[in-house]
Amino acid sequence: MYYPILRGKLNEFLALRELASLSLQNHFCPVIEPVREDLSALRRAVLELNTNNIKPLIIINPVIGEFKGQFSNITDSLNHGSDLQYIPCFILHDSIDGVPSEVKALGEYALFVTRGIDQQVIQESKEAVLTFVNHDISPNVLILLNNVVLCGDFFRSQLRNADYPEESSFSALHTYYNKPYQNLVVGFSDYTITGQDFSESGGPAYVVTIHVSYIDPKRFNEMFIRHYLSYEDGTPAQPGAKFLSALQLLIKDIETGSVPFVKTTALSEFITLNIKRHFPGLGQVKKICIKHHIETLIDYLNNEKGS
Repeated sequence: MYYPILRGKLNEFLALRELASLSLQNHFCPVIEPVREDLSALRRAVLELNTNNIKPLIIINPVIGEFKGQFSNITDSLNHGSDLQYIPCFILHDSIDGVPSEVKALGEYALFVTRGIDQQVIQESKEAVLTFVNHDISPNVLILLNNVVLCGDFFRSQLRNADYPEESSFSALHTYYNKPYQNLVVGFSDYTITGQDFSESGGPAYVVTIHVSYIDPKRFNEMFIRHYLSYEDGTPAQPGAKFLSALQLLIKDIETGSVPFVKTTALSEFITLNIKRHFPGLGQVKKICIKHHIETLIDYLNNEKGS
């Protein structure tokens, strides 16, 4: 199972709502960390996921954004007057002694461990339905945990869009996450093409970049990211023209087949935008990139399992 981690920004909620209807539920369960006190967009996304038989995980004690440290507010607000189906996910970090009784009273819950593994974490894991840990955890510790999801931040973010190379490696975790621990590790997780670092808003785009994921069968099915950069004129002006220049580079690779992209619905959106010569806004571009990343990994899991 793939557990992509998304923050509660509008473009990420839109990505989830559009992904919900693609019959991905066999291998797809998003983890959402709310960052806005207005939960209306979150409710709509969860409802759409539920309608398509997907029960997401929601982090109830975010370490970023407007809800930082207010897990009770999130659960109270989401549960009030609604029948939303989700699994509460509690972050265990350095300043948290253990799982509060209020969380255990919710029934099923997951743990997201961001600190070192100690005996307390091992004990808490026995009561959780899932335990998210860093992908480089020692096997000697992993075998003491329950229903493990291996997680990593693999996107190599740059300070400036202009600094991205033509391509960067992402991860091969999807190829080995449950080997040789089939009975212990139940899934893998990443922060898609956004990375773990969070900012309320991006800076001016002197260069527009499109990040497009692909899995290379000639390189042991490792995932890579192609970075398509626009021209640079020293100003943040004309983002639309810059987007279309970067898009032309992507379209060329799609048409020539030089990069083995999966034919996702997201990639079709880029093709349509090129035909229409339309710039939908930087947020929409990121939404499409997130969708393509998730669809690509789900396609791999579908083919690997023959489903």
